[in-house]
Amino acid sequence: MSVNIHVVFDFDGTLATTFVGGEMFRCCTSPNRVAELSGHFSAGKISLRQYQESVFDMVDETTFEMSKRAALHGCIRKRATEVCELVWDSGGVVSVASAGLNFYIEPVLEKAGLDRIELHSGKVLSEPGERPPFRYDYPSYVKSCRGDWVTCKCEVINRLKNNYGGSEVIFVGDGLLGDACAAVNAADTVFATGKLLRYCEKSKIPAIEFGDDFGPLLRYVDNKTFITGAS
Repeated sequence: MSVNIHVVFDFDGTLATTFVGGEMFRCCTSPNRVAELSGHFSAGKISLRQYQESVFDMVDETTFEMSKRAALHGCIRKRATEVCELVWDSGGVVSVASAGLNFYIEPVLEKAGLDRIELHSGKVLSEPGERPPFRYDYPSYVKSCRGDWVTCKCEVINRLKNNYGGSEVIFVGDGLLGDACAAVNAADTVFATGKLLRYCEKSKIPAIEFGDDFGPLLRYVDNKTFITGAS
């Protein structure tokens, strides 16, 4: 008997151990201007998309140059590859659902040999050699989403449920906003760290903690696939 276990990862601070997106613009922009825009976002004056576009459009680099930096500095959390291989071997799907942008996520996945992961994120449509302002697209944005999170993580999870009836979808995240929304409204099982873990604990939402590596997630997936004979 096979089982469909699917895993949806947040990227920055979850699958990647650091905030790769922030590393792309922090070294090349005015800290004061970034802080000002961050304040506007926190106050609800601008959306997450507007904030993200504004900070990246201040970077005097092409997406090709930033992609090279992402590949150099971005690191995948330990044991992620083992988790992905177990899920794939069981016939499941591994996805990244991120509010970030493809040009810095893809090179990190490729470097780790995980480019088979399905990516749902914002996209830059500009040519790799073009400098900002960039042209953006948001194929995973849903107007009916509870918030303007760039990518509707609930939609990614629910699509997996609809496409694979009777399957279990695990969400793995570290933040609030879209991560918390997915944990509360869509995921069957939640693995959390950081702000998301504290939110789940405070809100009495069942969540399994992970730390520097994905050992707890690996053991969970291994146990599920072993019990059903899918491994």
